[in-house]
Amino acid sequence: MSTVHRIGIISDTHGYLEVIDSILADTATWNLDLWLHAGDYGDDASYMATQTMVPVLAVRGNNDRQRPLEPREQLIPFQDSYVYMTHGDQFLPYNRIQEVLTTGASIGATLCIAGHSHHHAMYEHQGCLFINPGSPALPRDKSGGTFAVATYENGHFKGQFYYLKEKPWQKPI
Repeated sequence: MSTVHRIGIISDTHGYLEVIDSILADTATWNLDLWLHAGDYGDDASYMATQTMVPVLAVRGNNDRQRPLEPREQLIPFQDSYVYMTHGDQFLPYNRIQEVLTTGASIGATLCIAGHSHHHAMYEHQGCLFINPGSPALPRDKSGGTFAVATYENGHFKGQFYYLKEKPWQKPI
């Protein structure tokens, strides 16, 4: 029997700490192994780390100025795989997903994460999953705000979005 591991993914929170508090409260019983913050604001990731017992890792976004600055990208070991995370602003908009996937896959990642656009998106290509969690605070995609959870089981990542305006996801997963 395999064990399921879960990663909470958030980005572009832009200082809206009450949104972070709400998400952390609602997901407190979800048995997350890790939270990943894909930038904008790095201070928000530091804040998250003080509000949860779950480890929080982050990358710097184009609006992050608080020192010490987070790295621009990270390759994160997770179980027997790797997660590549970047904010995404350094990639061209029309090719961002493919460039992030190519970069991540070239260094061994099977989950690639980028934010920046405030549009949630998921795409899988040749065994590598791309997730942009969107923005829970300032969505640009009429979603009402989103974050994501990636599950890892039997050597494979799957992703799911959670929509703040609907909140049926408050039940434990």
